[in-house]
Amino acid sequence: MHLLLRNQTETLMLSKVKTVLSDTEHRHTAINAAIALSIRVLGAGMAFFFNLIIARQLGAEQSGYFFLALALVMLLSAVARLGFDNTVLRFTSADAGYGYTVKAILNFALKCVLPVSFVFTVITYTLAPWVAENIFNKPGLAKSLQYIAPAIIGLSVVFLVAMSLQARHKLIASIPCQNIAHFMLCGAAIIVFSVDSASTAALYLSLSLGITSSFFYWLSIKNLNNNGEKTEPKKLWHSARPNWFIIMMNQSVQWSAPIIIGVFLVAEQVAFFSVAQRVALLTSFILMAVNLVVAPKFSAFHAKGDDVGIRKTALFSVRLLVLSALPIVLFMLAFPEFLMGLFGEEFRQGALILQILVLGQAVNVVTGSVGFLLQMTGHERDMRLVTLISGFGVLISVPIFTKFFGAFGAAAATAFFISVQNLLAVYFVKKRLGFNTLMFWQKI
Repeated sequence: MHLLLRNQTETLMLSKVKTVLSDTEHRHTAINAAIALSIRVLGAGMAFFFNLIIARQLGAEQSGYFFLALALVMLLSAVARLGFDNTVLRFTSADAGYGYTVKAILNFALKCVLPVSFVFTVITYTLAPWVAENIFNKPGLAKSLQYIAPAIIGLSVVFLVAMSLQARHKLIASIPCQNIAHFMLCGAAIIVFSVDSASTAALYLSLSLGITSSFFYWLSIKNLNNNGEKTEPKKLWHSARPNWFIIMMNQSVQWSAPIIIGVFLVAEQVAFFSVAQRVALLTSFILMAVNLVVAPKFSAFHAKGDDVGIRKTALFSVRLLVLSALPIVLFMLAFPEFLMGLFGEEFRQGALILQILVLGQAVNVVTGSVGFLLQMTGHERDMRLVTLISGFGVLISVPIFTKFFGAFGAAAATAFFISVQNLLAVYFVKKRLGFNTLMFWQKI
């Protein structure tokens, strides 16, 4: 009897898999998601290894300076990109076969972004001693800020080039460009030269980003055909403006907490929070992998007016996410001290911070690619409202909670507003597109 039931269950599961894979779009999504996930696993492993190197090589105080400087340049780079990240993704996806157009989109974005990035770099380098002394009360931060300032330019180029590659489904290049190459180069340099200061690590990261951005830009344009025509700057700017606000607020949600902790608390607390945050983000690397596949699909379906294709792809992707990410979430919630202890004994103090942040990322995963759903289907203004609420929520609550509850309070406020952001996006997806991504079990 037991054997019969087992055989029936296996037959039913096999039948469901065959049904899903018989759909061309589902099959394409699953295969590409598997490829993206494989590369993403490598990227997540590399990021984890890089953070491990920083924490163990530098110690809590110096790694705190490094992570604080990195959070600042990540935020400044997001501002400097002027919202062209998702604009490049959206418009390149729609014209992926027209090489000249693809090149024109990327070059126009870079032409707008690079001057702003350069100005931010000069300002950051010049004001670093004053910022370190007067805002953070951490004179030891100054050199790290100065040496990492050029990373603003490198990060801007890397993100835009990665979006262009992603839009053309060149995942094998896109993911290393954005998440692997510079970490690998910088981590190798830190090990080889036995780096033990935040400023030197910051310098190596800037150099690594310079090499990475140059190489992948060349790679992204070298085989483009001459089909297509120049794009309309007004159209790109019209899309970029709301995207700019969205990206800035999203980055504020992610990177403002370490900066605020740096204002109120010692560098070691910045290190504990930053490491916990990066470990927690491993729960959502599967979401990032799926986003690489589905975001261009959403844009392409929208361009064709295929609402059914959007719905099917969205719900199918959430199923993949829930099944893949649940074991990771449970492991992190069960063994936080073990995971934080890998970075050094003193980092075990961040175990509770990790658990809190993981809960926020779990909500991020189970809601699916709702942000990209809104942005790739022309509902950037809805996403702007969502990020306005969550971004200002973080900026207002994190300083208050940090002052009274330390890094634990910052983690709680961050996790709460990450959840708010995603649940509000779910609401707008239901309102605008007619389906609820949380109901992923429903018939596709």
